[in-house]
Amino acid sequence: MTAVSNPQMISDTAERRRQFVQDNGILAVFIAFVIVATAVSGGRFIQPANLSVILFQASVIGVLALGQTLVMLVAGIDLSIVAIAILAAIVMGAGGSERQQEMNLTGGILPYVGFLPSIVLAIVGSAIFGAINGLVVVKLRIPAFITTLAMSLALSGLAMLTTSGTPVHYPDPFFPAFGQTKVAGLPLTVYVFLGFAAAFGFLLARTKIGVMIYAIGGNSRAALLSGIPVERITILIYILSGLLGGIAGFVFLARTESVTVASGGNLLMNTIASVVVGGVSLSGGKGTIRNSVIGTLLLSGLGNLMNIMLVSPHLQDAVSGLIILAAIVVNVRLDRS
Repeated sequence: MTAVSNPQMISDTAERRRQFVQDNGILAVFIAFVIVATAVSGGRFIQPANLSVILFQASVIGVLALGQTLVMLVAGIDLSIVAIAILAAIVMGAGGSERQQEMNLTGGILPYVGFLPSIVLAIVGSAIFGAINGLVVVKLRIPAFITTLAMSLALSGLAMLTTSGTPVHYPDPFFPAFGQTKVAGLPLTVYVFLGFAAAFGFLLARTKIGVMIYAIGGNSRAALLSGIPVERITILIYILSGLLGGIAGFVFLARTESVTVASGGNLLMNTIASVVVGGVSLSGGKGTIRNSVIGTLLLSGLGNLMNIMLVSPHLQDAVSGLIILAAIVVNVRLDRS
C-alpha cells in the first residue's frame, strides 16, 4: 500500500509546487525587483512621490490590461482595445467641450453634445464595439486576431474622420481637475484602476461567471458539453473589454489632458506585455487579475527605474523586449508542463 501511495503523494506535491510557482512567481519577482531598484537608485525608487508617479503612469495601461486579461482567459485577444480607448477619449474631450469645438475641430464632423452625454456616448459606444467584436468572433468564426485588428483599423479611421487629425487640447475642465486631484497621496485615476481591478478580480475568483470563463478558456468544447453558454459568455467578455477600453479613454484624458489619433503609440504592446508578464496563458484558461496588475506595475516600475538611471530610450525598448520574450518562454513552458 505504501509503495503505491508514495509515488502519488510525490506527484501531488510536485503539482502543488508547480501551481504555487505559477500563481505566485510574478509576485516574488516583483518584490525582488523593488528591492534591487531601491538599492541601485539610492532609495529614490521607493520614495512615496515616485511610487505615486509609477501608479499614475500605470493607470491607463492597467485598465487596458484588465480588458485584455479577460479576453485572453477565453483564449482570445483584443487588438482594438487601444483604438476604442483613443476614440472614447476623443468623443469625451471634443464632444463635451464647447471651447474645443471653437478652437480646434472646425474641420471635423463631431458635434458638441454636452459634457455628460459625451461620456455616456463614449462608454456605451465602446461597449457596442466590443459586442461587435464578440459577435463576429462567435457567430462568423473569424479569429479574434483578425477581427479585432480590423476593428482597430476601422476605429482609427473613424477617429481621424471625426477630428480631421486635429488634436483635442481643450477637454472639459473636469478632466484635468480629476487627473490632478489626489486622495491619500494618490491621483483619482489610480483609484479607478484599482477599483476596477478589485471588481473584476472578485468576478473571476468568487462568481459562477468566473468559473465559466476559466472553463471556456481551458477547453471550450468541454465547457459547451457541460452546459456552459460558451457563445454568450464569450460575447460578454468582449463587451467588458470594450467597456474597459472606454474607461481607459476616460483615464487617459484625465491623465494627459489632451488626445490625438496617434496617442495610442505603443500602448497596445505595453498592455499585452503587462498581461503576458503577469502570467496569463496565451492559450487561455490560466491567469489572474492580481498577476496582471503586478505585471503592469512591474513594467511601469522598470521604465521608471531606467528613467531615474538615465538609460537611453532605445536601450529601454531592448530591455523591455527581452523581459517580454523571457515571460513568454516561461509561460509556454508552464503551459506545456
